[in-house]
Amino acid sequence: MLLPEDEAFRTAEALAKAHPDTTSFYRFADFANYYPGRKAADAYMYQAFLDLGGQPKLEHPYSFVLMESPYLEEWFSGEEKLRIKLSDVPAAVVSFTVGDSCARFQRGERPVVLTKPMLEEMYHTSGHSPQAFLETMLQGYQYMEVQLWDRLDHQDQITEVMIENRKIQEGSCTDLDG
Repeated sequence: MLLPEDEAFRTAEALAKAHPDTTSFYRFADFANYYPGRKAADAYMYQAFLDLGGQPKLEHPYSFVLMESPYLEEWFSGEEKLRIKLSDVPAAVVSFTVGDSCARFQRGERPVVLTKPMLEEMYHTSGHSPQAFLETMLQGYQYMEVQLWDRLDHQDQITEVMIENRKIQEGSCTDLDG
C-alpha cells in the first residue's frame, strides 16, 4: 500500500512468479482481489485508530507480528527478521488487532483495534506471563498483528541484520556479538 498502485501490481506479479509454490505469496497471485480489500481494511483501521486517539502519520500501516508466530514461521522460516522493541514505538503511532486484519475484514468481520495503552492495561490486569496473555488474547487466531502508522528510523537495524546474514552466509560469524 505504500507503493504507487501500478508499481504495487508489478511487484506483486513478480513476487508471485518468483514464488509459485509458496503459501505466503498467495495474496500476490490474486492481487486484483487482495489490493482493494487491503485498502478497505486499512481505511477501517485508520479511522478506528483515530477514534481511539491515535495519531497515524501514514494512511496505510506497516504490519508486524507481536512477539512470534509459529504459524507464520512455517511460511517464512529462514527469512530475515526486523525486531523493534515495543518500548521504542510511540503509543500515538501503533495499534493492534487479533489475527490478520485484512483477512478478518474480508470475511466481513470488523477487527477490534487496540491502542498500546489499552493492550498494556489488559496485560497488567491479566496477571499472566506475556506468552500466556497472548495465547488468551488470540482466542484461536494465529497471531496478534501490529500496525505501525509511522516510518520509524530503523535503518541502522536493517543494515545490521543484512550484514549479520551476509557474515553467516560467508561462514564468518566472529563479529556477530561484538
